[in-house]
Amino acid sequence: MVAHTPSENFKPSDASALKTGQRVEHQKFGFGTVEALDVSGPDRKARIQFDKNGEKTLILSFAKLMILE
Repeated sequence: MVAHTPSENFKPSDASALKTGQRVEHQKFGFGTVEALDVSGPDRKARIQFDKNGEKTLILSFAKLMILE
């Protein structure tokens, strides 16, 4: 895994606004693109392709993601 230092202005976004195709930053995995969202069931999940750490599926209630505009 490639270590990532969060941006100075890192602040988790409201994950309910997350959409497929958006760029995000994760405190540990770095920058990535949302590939898919799974909103069926109690835990909303996002499959994210991170630039340096590959593909990860994260539970949105736990993942602290910052949506990049």
